[in-house]
Amino acid sequence: MSSEHSDAELIAACINREAWAWDALVDRYKRMVYSVALHAGLGQEDAADVFQTVFTVLLQNLHKIHAPQGLAAWLITTTKRTSWNVLRKRQREWTDSEDVATTLSAAEGWLTGERWEESRWADQALVRAALKRLGGRCKELLWLLYYAHSQPSYQDISRRLKVPQGSIGPTRARCLQKMRRILQAMGMSEA
Repeated sequence: MSSEHSDAELIAACINREAWAWDALVDRYKRMVYSVALHAGLGQEDAADVFQTVFTVLLQNLHKIHAPQGLAAWLITTTKRTSWNVLRKRQREWTDSEDVATTLSAAEGWLTGERWEESRWADQALVRAALKRLGGRCKELLWLLYYAHSQPSYQDISRRLKVPQGSIGPTRARCLQKMRRILQAMGMSEA
């Protein structure tokens, strides 16, 4: 259900206090937020605390989000800042200053983008939005080829979409060209 709705639709439904929408929004971004916290150098327990904090802050600020297409980037930034605050708090608790300096130095580099490709998550959100705009048979085909958990074969895709197996490759190429144009119109660079 989460993939059926855009971030804008989910945020609007959350503001209208529709519980399913909050569950879908959390489900869409939970792995991203948790992994950002872990990449910052936090342990499992601290990452779980950061996760809770980030989604609490999101819930409190849903009505302030005017550009839902930037939600992934907003969550990444909020998670990084929250992780940094936890690391600073831990600095005061740790006794071995060499370990503290090493951990904070690594985390600071990561938090400033030297070690983490933050744009990857924002790009994934753009790709999902572009796929939704693409719609129709192209959306179905690209979803089956790149997102389906079952990783269907060309034969399975042919049966599901009721198209000749030999047309899947050329159709995929045309659909990817359409996606590229949509993504460029949405502001995603060629790189």
